[in-house]
Amino acid sequence: MKSCLPALAFALIVVAGCTTTPPPEPAPQPERLSQQVARTTLEKAQQAYDEGDYAKALSTLKSGGVSVFEAAEPSTRLDAMKLEAFSYCVANQIAECRLQFRKILDAFPTFELNVAERKHPVWGPAFEAAKRMKR
Repeated sequence: MKSCLPALAFALIVVAGCTTTPPPEPAPQPERLSQQVARTTLEKAQQAYDEGDYAKALSTLKSGGVSVFEAAEPSTRLDAMKLEAFSYCVANQIAECRLQFRKILDAFPTFELNVAERKHPVWGPAFEAAKRMKR
């Protein structure tokens, strides 16, 4: 039995040395620069909106031009377009609000406001009017 121990130990070392460890997880890819710019612009506009400065929210959304959000991920682009529509609505620029909702529906045909948003006294009716214009 003693003569088998060195062979057994050697076999265990060889087997242990043959096991492969899984490859490391790939490093997360850096976010595209265009997406970073779009997110930063959207965050600044959202902050202005939250502070009640709707004119600043609109100017921030438009500061980078359409191209800032055109190259962004669809969810970021939609959020920016929706914030622009809401900003027009609360700034009492109803025609621009409806037009922005039409642009959203052109880009995202299945878009719907959530229940609470549909009940808003200004942008709920503006959105419904945009939907009717779309037909």
